[in-house]
Amino acid sequence: MVSCAGNREIRRMGPLGPIRHVLSRMGARWLKLGALVVMAGAAILAHYLTPASGGHLLLHDVYARILYLPVILAGFWFGWRGGLLCAFLVGAAYFPHIYQHLGGRIFSLNLNRTLEAVVYLLVGGTTGWLADRLRRSHHRLERQSRQLAETLSALTERTREVFTAEEQLRRADRLAALGQLTTGLAHEIRNPLGSLRGAAEILSDPETPPDTRRRFSGVLVEEVERLDGVLKNFLDYARAQKDGGSGSSDLCPVLARLATLLGKRLDSAGIRLELNLPAQPPALAIGEDLLQQVLLNLMLNAIEAMPAGGTLSVSARPEAGDGRCRITVADTGPGIPKDIRERIFDPFFTTKSSGTGLGLSIVHKIVTGHHGQVSVLDREGAGASLIVELPLA
Repeated sequence: MVSCAGNREIRRMGPLGPIRHVLSRMGARWLKLGALVVMAGAAILAHYLTPASGGHLLLHDVYARILYLPVILAGFWFGWRGGLLCAFLVGAAYFPHIYQHLGGRIFSLNLNRTLEAVVYLLVGGTTGWLADRLRRSHHRLERQSRQLAETLSALTERTREVFTAEEQLRRADRLAALGQLTTGLAHEIRNPLGSLRGAAEILSDPETPPDTRRRFSGVLVEEVERLDGVLKNFLDYARAQKDGGSGSSDLCPVLARLATLLGKRLDSAGIRLELNLPAQPPALAIGEDLLQQVLLNLMLNAIEAMPAGGTLSVSARPEAGDGRCRITVADTGPGIPKDIRERIFDPFFTTKSSGTGLGLSIVHKIVTGHHGQVSVLDREGAGASLIVELPLA
């Protein structure tokens, strides 16, 4: 089996790469065979050329040990078959020397020399078997490596597709939000424009009575103010997207200003204002103007939800564990129906006959832009409670 590196090398060799690769492997195999023949032949020849008497016995022991080298290499290079074949040939060539050295007495006290050929077979077979196991393990690891590489490549491709799909979804969400904003803004502007056009046509008629002129002049002013309010709310919503979480403010002065600002409206609607604040109200990580805008929108919504009067309560409780302050604005109106509760923060969504539906959207943008969150407490039929959580300064 050819490794990944070998495959890449063959591809780099061009159209004749496979043929060159086979010739290269055949050449390497013949070189190995030649090396085995040279090593084994030299040791066997040394046996026959060295006298078997006197002080030369030690040399014959050395030559016998040298013959293990070609046997081991044959097993390592050519597996158990190559190891056994080389051991058999070495033993066959070595056996006549043993017979000559022992004077025809093969089974004598020097039986260890006779069994040398058997040991060659054991060494060659064992080395070849171990080499085959090592080779199979190597091939198995290469196969697993290729499978892992293919899996990684497929996983990388799937990850790229997921990221692409996610980016497309984000782009689609942004386009959908932009379309919703554009549609809502166009709807809010179209109605005043229709009224302005009708009033202008009536005022352009020279036969229109003075009283009618005065009445429709007032309509012109009202619709222009309505248009101005729509654009102001839309600009506030856009500014809420860009304002960051900088600055700090104290809750008490902001609520005091709002109580003064809304005092006459609260009295005329028969609404009682309750403030439940801690002895030492915390400083919040938000500018005073933005905090006032958040609380003003929530309190105006609560006032509009109680046309027959009621109680508007604002409470604050620091959460020391997570470094936030929990502000609750609650009313005693009819509450928010469950089916629209998840949509009240959508831009231009409103259930009122008048209004742009941007008030709560502005609140949501400002609060989330300052690393806070705003939610609705489930109190259907018992009034609405909107909860704002802002980080402490």
